[in-house]
Amino acid sequence: MSKSSKTPRSRPIQRDVAERAGVSSATVSYVLSGRRGRANPVSEETRVRVLDAVKELGYQSNHAARSLRRHRTDIVAVVHRPPSNPWLEELIEQLHRSAVERGCSVITVPIASRDRAETVLRVLRERFVDGAIIAPDPAIDPAQVRALAAGGLPLVAFDDTLTARRLDVVRLAQEEACRSAVCYLIEQGHRRIAYLAHDEELALDGHGVKFAAYRKALSDNGIELDPALVVPGADFRPDAYAQVQKLLRGSTPPTAIFSASDRAAINAIWAARDAGLGVPDDLAVIGVGNTKEGESVQPALTTVGTPQTDFSQVIDALWERIDDPTRSGRELLEPWRLVTRSPHD
Repeated sequence: MSKSSKTPRSRPIQRDVAERAGVSSATVSYVLSGRRGRANPVSEETRVRVLDAVKELGYQSNHAARSLRRHRTDIVAVVHRPPSNPWLEELIEQLHRSAVERGCSVITVPIASRDRAETVLRVLRERFVDGAIIAPDPAIDPAQVRALAAGGLPLVAFDDTLTARRLDVVRLAQEEACRSAVCYLIEQGHRRIAYLAHDEELALDGHGVKFAAYRKALSDNGIELDPALVVPGADFRPDAYAQVQKLLRGSTPPTAIFSASDRAAINAIWAARDAGLGVPDDLAVIGVGNTKEGESVQPALTTVGTPQTDFSQVIDALWERIDDPTRSGRELLEPWRLVTRSPHD
């Protein structure tokens, strides 16, 4: 073999695809990125020709090399505390639709508890993603969120206490809305109001936002908190059903339940029915989330949450921060409200 001979490449590169398709490397890059909205978009015939060349050559994108070259991963994350819920799923779906338009992918980063957060947050800290949306009530210490933002990661966080510095913060006014829900029950004459809590809230010794609102509403109305009425169950349906049945079998059962999630509130309704009780006449139930499932259950569920699930301003804020990480932080208002429904809604 002469010195001038070239060793054949073991795998095709983007230039090979361009030559096979008869287009520029830039056009191949654009087609493979999945992006839309280019000033002079490629024709469908060109796109098919590029994809055919990719298939014929067995070309595979080297995402790692591309990311290093562009200093972008084209991946964004949603950080949340499991399990999932309809509100979160709608946020992820809307973000996914928007990401497709930018040629990006969406991953979810579930963090079950604060003691596990440090390991999981490596995905964000080491910039495996271009940016992230942090859903409400994450199992992350606020100091960790501030550190991620200070490190330059574009962030949009649902939080009522974080300062909008180097990140955008979505204000939900959660505590005020949850307190109004408990006060609503008190105004209806209820004094024994149970609370279905998230497991993480109980682990935080009662410092969760929803439980703090429940406790404050009772205190403001001169009602002593009964620890026996505070039980886990907001995270999983079977737990909610079992806990409510146990409460209703007690010597002094509650006349109302405030649940930290709609999913648990709906199971509380089923548990009451199976115990031979009417809702809301014998047991009033309020949830959190304002989910579509809560609208369809009978009786329709009174709940706390955003009046509508349109996350466009939140998603736009993420893209704007990714495009310009140095811009000033902003506060976005998406306040929760008490959504009351009659038994016949």
